[in-house]
Parts: sequence; structure tokens; C-alpha cells
Amino acid sequence: MQELRSSEILDKEILSDAQRKIEHILANAEEECQKLLSGVGQKVADSKKEKESFYEKKLMTQKKNLDAALPLEEQRFKVSFIQTSVIDAVNNYLSSLSEEQRIKMLIQNQHFNFDKKINAYIYGFSVDSVKKILSKELGSNLGACSKTEFGKIVIEKDIGLSKNEGIILEAEDKSLRVHLTLVEKISQILDKNRAELSEALFGAGKI
Repeated sequence: MQELRSSEILDKEILSDAQRKIEHILANAEEECQKLLSGVGQKVADSKKEKESFYEKKLMTQKKNLDAALPLEEQRFKVSFIQTSVIDAVNNYLSSLSEEQRIKMLIQNQHFNFDKKINAYIYGFSVDSVKKILSKELGSNLGACSKTEFGKIVIEKDIGLSKNEGIILEAEDKSLRVHLTLVEKISQILDKNRAELSEALFGAGKI
């Protein structure tokens, strides 16, 4: 009997000790969980604050860039609008001229004192109309007059003209070439008189 009681007491002591250890472990685990949750909450708050600061700085940078770009964009739009308006005015003027007048405009102030045979490559204009006018200027030095296409003989930038017309004069021996084209003529006029044209269209101080 005494041995049985001793075994029961030992079992109780073991159970009691195990219970205390479990309670201690659970208490420590709960405390660790609280610390972990508290740390996670702080990390979330810090991360949120960091992200808010990052995006706020990014928005400020974007706003500064936008504020800086707006005057440039406005200037680009104004220049583009002026260019388009000027070209529209040029196209209206060219449309009011006859083919003969446009040809004569191109050869105006051109010296034709060539001492060699000259061939003419023509685009946009009637070959017969150009040949008739060039014959008066070149006489017996005028060689062949043939049709070509815009940009085929010489590279030209399309500046928006409704009539891409021109005459390329070239010596038979390829020693010289003269460009008599609307693109070149109008580009020279615009480069020389752009400020004056813009002022006439939009008033002083508009560019």
C-alpha cells in the first residue's frame, strides 16, 4: 500500500511539474506572439510612412517636371501653329498663280550663262511648259527635258506644300547641278523672312 501511495504521489508531482512547464511555455509563447504582432504592426506603419513619403516626393518631382514642361510645350505648339499657318498662306498664294508664273518664280534671278549642254529633270510641271521657258534662257545649250518624281534626283524635305514642283538642271558631263524647286525656294524665303511673316500673322512678341 505504501508503495502504491508513493507511486501516486510521484505521478501527481510529475503531472504538476509538467503542468507548470506547459503554463510557462504558453505564457512565454503568448508574450512572444504579442511582441511579434507589435513588431509587425510597427513595421507596417513604418513601411506605410516610407511609401507615402516616396510617392509624395515622386508626385512633387512629376509636378515640377510638368510645370517646367508646360511653357516649352506651349512654345512648341505656338511655333508649330505659326509654321502651319505660314505654309497654308504659301499654298493659297501658289494656288493663285498659273503654272507659267510658278516656273518663272523659280528661275527668277537665276543666271543661265552655262557654256555646256544642260539637261532638265522636271517634276510637278508640264515638260512642254518648262521646255518653252528654258529654251529662251539656255538656247542651244538646252539638252534633254525629261519627267522625274519629287525627291528622286535630289533629296528634298516635304515641308507641307500642296504643290511639290521643281526643275533640276544638270550638265551632261555631271560637272554641275542646279536646283530650281519650290521646296528650296519657299524654304529660303521662310528662313529669311520668318520673323516678319510671324509678326504680320500674329503681331509682335508672339514667338
